[in-house]
Amino acid sequence: DPKLQRGKLVCQLGTGEASLALQAALHVHQDVDAFDINMGCPKKFSVSGGMGSALLSDPDRASDIIKTLRRNLKVPVSAKIRLLKDTKSTLDFLN
Repeated sequence: DPKLQRGKLVCQLGTGEASLALQAALHVHQDVDAFDINMGCPKKFSVSGGMGSALLSDPDRASDIIKTLRRNLKVPVSAKIRLLKDTKSTLDFLN
């Protein structure tokens, strides 16, 4: 029921490239309430494609993905991450 789900539907994207993430998001942005970038998946298929937790070792690319989506979409954008080796490393990545 669309009325029940209004305001609650989040689309999670697995991506390693800002331009591809934006292309995918533009296909469904009118049907969702937010986007979440998966930066936590450790599975081989994600990491080998530069997605998931591979983004945790490339903060510039991770930032580019988030910034590109935020600039071009009118819905919230978040990211699921894993905790890094310590709190300081995790906070440094987030900043």
